[in-house]
Amino acid sequence: MQSQLVKNAETYVLQLLKSGLKPEHGYHDLNHTLTMWDATQELGRRYRLSDEELELLALAGLFHDTGFTKTYVGHEEVSQEIATAFLQKEQYDPAKIQQVNRLIEVTKVGVEPEVLLEKIIKDADFNTNGATYEQKSEALRKEWEVFCDTRMTDDEWTFNGLSFWQNHRFYTGEAQALYGDAKRQTLKTLRKAVEKIKPSEAMLDFAIGKSKSAQMMFKTTLRNQIDLTNIADNKANIMLSINSLLITIGIPMLASNLKEHPSLVYPASVLLLTCILSIVFATLATRPVKMHGKTTTDAIDAGDSNLFFFGNFFKMEREDYLRGLMRVMQKEETIDKSIVNDLFFLGRTLGNKYRRLRITYQIFMFGMVATVLTFGVLYISGNY
Repeated sequence: MQSQLVKNAETYVLQLLKSGLKPEHGYHDLNHTLTMWDATQELGRRYRLSDEELELLALAGLFHDTGFTKTYVGHEEVSQEIATAFLQKEQYDPAKIQQVNRLIEVTKVGVEPEVLLEKIIKDADFNTNGATYEQKSEALRKEWEVFCDTRMTDDEWTFNGLSFWQNHRFYTGEAQALYGDAKRQTLKTLRKAVEKIKPSEAMLDFAIGKSKSAQMMFKTTLRNQIDLTNIADNKANIMLSINSLLITIGIPMLASNLKEHPSLVYPASVLLLTCILSIVFATLATRPVKMHGKTTTDAIDAGDSNLFFFGNFFKMEREDYLRGLMRVMQKEETIDKSIVNDLFFLGRTLGNKYRRLRITYQIFMFGMVATVLTFGVLYISGNY
């Protein structure tokens, strides 16, 4: 049951939005406010909120986008001013006005809800009632072009949509139950669309620069690859140590018995070949990559070099290095490209390292088996 205050607010807001919104407000239009308002009430009833709490949600839902009638960027603050002026005129409790303003503030992107009412209005703002995702997405894209002068290609917009929904979350279980299936279907559709796109560096820069999850994933992956590099080097060192001991101790012992048992030359040869090949591939696995030690200005501007890796600057003069580093720091996109380059080349080096390490262990395994089998054949045949 709506209170008289909510009815008055509904009449006021509907009139304000009809007269104040422009035709270009295709996403944040009157229908968006009405569906969001309905969503707050539906979620509120599911949580059996009191009439007073439902009233707060209704008022915040009605006023949350009224600021678009005056401005696009920073509309939440203007919405709060409009709500405050109306509610004061209606002699509404000042403490409740603050609560309504806080609920409007929570609808801002990046503001985390804390209590249940805030979580409900945050989730209601992303309800899936009314238009389809494709219709809403295209309407929002046109809004950005008109009011924010932000233009993206179809591929960039698809990539942007996937990045947004992957980082989005519903804060209440009821919203997840109501809107979760539609969100999952949207993600599925966007992932299929992105799979058909050849990613450009511009899209990659956008994903890293705007997504904290992407940044955290890149940092975690870099740390993991560095740890895996240390593990690979330790394994290679183990193989170098074992095979060196076998050559130092095992081969001389076999050689000392060759006069008495000439047939031992066969297992000794197999063992020696095994040790040498294992040492060669273990050394290749730990061998440092070739480094030029210098980086050109063109490489820095193109994002093809990373001045945070010593191999790209150890031959440079200090002044040249500082100038290059300042050039990198001027653009966030260049820093992002450095991260991507680090991840790619470190991963490729790590892949080659583990491939050679695998060959080392296979040579050692089959070589030792062959050595033992050769001893066995000699023993059975009576030649030893």
